[in-house]
Amino acid sequence: MKISDLLRLSFDNLKRRKGRTILTVLGVIIGTCSIIMMVSIGVALDKSFDDMMTGMGDLTMIEVYNWSGNSDVDPITDEVIDGFQNLENVKVATPLYYFNYGANFYSGSNDKYRAWGNIRGIRREAMEIYGYELKEGRFPAQKDKEFTVIVGEYFAYNFENTRKQWPDSMVDPIPDENGVLPDPFVDVFRDDILLKAMEYTENGEEEVLSEEIKVVGVIKEDASKGYETYSGVIMDMEDVIALEKAYMKATGIRDNNKSKNREYEQAIVKVYDIDDVEEVEQYIKDLGYSTYSMTSYRNEMKKYAQMIQLILGGLGSIAMLVSAISIANTMTMAIYERTKEIGVMKVLGCELKDIKNMFLAEAAGIGFLGGITGLVICYGLSALINMIGGQFMGGDQVALSIIPVWLAVFGVGFSTFVGIVSGYVPAVRAVKITALSAIRHD
Repeated sequence: MKISDLLRLSFDNLKRRKGRTILTVLGVIIGTCSIIMMVSIGVALDKSFDDMMTGMGDLTMIEVYNWSGNSDVDPITDEVIDGFQNLENVKVATPLYYFNYGANFYSGSNDKYRAWGNIRGIRREAMEIYGYELKEGRFPAQKDKEFTVIVGEYFAYNFENTRKQWPDSMVDPIPDENGVLPDPFVDVFRDDILLKAMEYTENGEEEVLSEEIKVVGVIKEDASKGYETYSGVIMDMEDVIALEKAYMKATGIRDNNKSKNREYEQAIVKVYDIDDVEEVEQYIKDLGYSTYSMTSYRNEMKKYAQMIQLILGGLGSIAMLVSAISIANTMTMAIYERTKEIGVMKVLGCELKDIKNMFLAEAAGIGFLGGITGLVICYGLSALINMIGGQFMGGDQVALSIIPVWLAVFGVGFSTFVGIVSGYVPAVRAVKITALSAIRHD
């Protein structure tokens, strides 16, 4: 029997008993809706955990430290960081280097405007990949001269007018009624800015060195990337090291960290995907380094979300179990009612597998129809739940139920599979009926 003939015959048989078919399909719809909606709530919960973790920091970032004090562990050097960079799943690896001596920034005639800002150094080629988001301007390029930098979103508002008294000496980054920020004293792109390092002595501040910096980009504030994104200065790591050397030479501080094999206290490793973090972090730990990432917290939340999904999915499966019993009962009743029909088919030479497949196709059809209808209802219920949830959240967009593609396919596939399994025993029973007893059946 052709598949098309089998499907047509099965559909006609289901249509002949509309009332029973509708009631049985209704049971499958309830079971499908129960599973999909329960699991969709768990999926939404899992996503909310990920969103919450993302707000707390970059989930693809691993901080690396050498705090163990173990002499068998290599210090964090450029060679070690290059080794991290060459790992398969690593997007970028860079040391973090800070200028730890006093530094101020000046602009205007006779240093009229003065600001303070901490200085962070990372590899120039890593700035964009690291995850800083530009508000305006660009990132430093390899062709740029020394001391080409990017600054935090509110760096310009750090400048104070040294000729005036507070509060007139500062411009606060507070928008007006139209949401427009006031202009700061210094335009970081157009005005000349000098970085001056100071030494604090008994006689007060003394200027030790001065370098002109060129600002080419302003980045958006991002607490997960560090305070520098608010009002700091980020420059090429080599420029920070050069500043430090010049400062130490001018002040007579001994440099115990040789540039040929410079050691760093901290490095950052950024991977391509959240799922790669655990593997890369474990590799770094095995080398003896201390690490920190959001993975441990995320894994705990994932376990909690999965447990809830299993519980909710289990509750939904109870309804599907009831629908499976209903399908089995419907197919068993169909065999009793169509016993003579089965006998006639056998007498006419119909193959046993075709008889079995006919009943299996009917059971699968009930499961499939119930699954498709249930899925459509679930999409409507999900939208309604999310809309009501948004109303309770003050009109904010909120996802209390999410039906991903895999869940939709699983729901329909599982209901069809339940139909086939439920109809298998009745189908086998139909095959075992002899032609003679079937024809004699009242």
